[in-house]
Amino acid sequence: MAVVVFDPAKFRSIYPDFAGFTDEQLDFAFDVVCQVVDNSERSRIPYRPPAVKTREVVLNLLVCHLCELAKRGAGIVGAMTNASEGSVSAGFSMPADPSDAWFNQTQCGATALQILLGFALGGRLFNGCFR
Repeated sequence: MAVVVFDPAKFRSIYPDFAGFTDEQLDFAFDVVCQVVDNSERSRIPYRPPAVKTREVVLNLLVCHLCELAKRGAGIVGAMTNASEGSVSAGFSMPADPSDAWFNQTQCGATALQILLGFALGGRLFNGCFR
């Protein structure tokens, strides 16, 4: 299997909400998600273009996930549990069992998780690490 090469311009065309992110920011996010999902030729997540692009889809979804989290601002982790308009306030929380919580903070993360679950071994094995 091949290795996915990240294309920031293609990413921005798929996710125009992140047009303000620089190539360097997107490349860094891609490097981070490659720590979560193995992007080597030995990866369990298939990538045999042009027919099979599962790993590329997952990696792009996770870059989207990181960008969406970055747009929230520093220090905000977890799902929004409440919001107010007068005096502007918002509450966030992480579930007691955070096994899926990181992924489920955004639509892109939740979608990536659903795809990754099809490749889980026993517990959760992505990039050689159990969850």
